[in-house]
Amino acid sequence: MKFIKDILLFQIETTGPIIDRDSIIQLSAVLLDKDNLLEKNFFNSYIKVSFLDNTISQHATQLMVPFETLQKSPKLHDVIRAFIAKFGSTPLLATHSVSNVQFLRQAFKKTFLPYEYDSHVLDLWSLGYVYTLHYGLKKMPTMQTLFQHFNLKQTNPHDALEKARLSAEVFRKIVNG
Repeated sequence: MKFIKDILLFQIETTGPIIDRDSIIQLSAVLLDKDNLLEKNFFNSYIKVSFLDNTISQHATQLMVPFETLQKSPKLHDVIRAFIAKFGSTPLLATHSVSNVQFLRQAFKKTFLPYEYDSHVLDLWSLGYVYTLHYGLKKMPTMQTLFQHFNLKQTNPHDALEKARLSAEVFRKIVNG
């Protein structure tokens, strides 16, 4: 199947689920070619959201990365600028959760950068739900359910880039049959 636009499949890791209170601490994405759904490019950045060592240490533990990795990470504004510079706003966004889109929009708002992506987003959860109904799977289509169904191994459940790449593989398998 060919698409009209390249697909920018993104994943985030956050400090919690509340968009107005919590922060993105990792933003990752893979750009899939509209013709063959193969990875054309990728983006991965941790985000330093505090100068307090204790808070940075908690986030590093959550992400399962060394403290120094987060301590040296860029601030949100720099990450969003790099994200825009890498992909622009022409690809179609795709993710597994509406809250991911809301967190991304909030990140743009916090950094006073324009969010210029199309309002249409490819919802991987809905696609997975229809797929699981069609094939008679008796589980809700979480990312982990679909990873298991397609025999994809996840080594770090808190690594947004790994989740983006595995999600891209699930997407390819569902779309290409």
